[in-house]
Amino acid sequence: MIFQIIFGRKAIGESIKLTFFKVCLITFFSQFIFFIIAFNILSNKLRAESNGQIRCGMPFVGLIGLEILIAIIILVIVLVQYLIKRSYNRNSK
Repeated sequence: MIFQIIFGRKAIGESIKLTFFKVCLITFFSQFIFFIIAFNILSNKLRAESNGQIRCGMPFVGLIGLEILIAIIILVIVLVQYLIKRSYNRNSK
């Protein structure tokens, strides 16, 4: 989220080489990669605690719920930045 806020703002102001679309793609791909890493760490930790078998899946539900919440927040940030970019481009013409 912080990456999207900082670099999205810089991409709108064209102070970096990345376009706004590329910044958004980097944000969504990195969020997906972090989810995969967190899922693997969680499953390994749960297996280590219960001798190779996962008995309770509630931590996975919590992780997925948190991931959905973060994805919604990132989408809102991207939408707000897109609207700011569109307004900025309209005013510069």
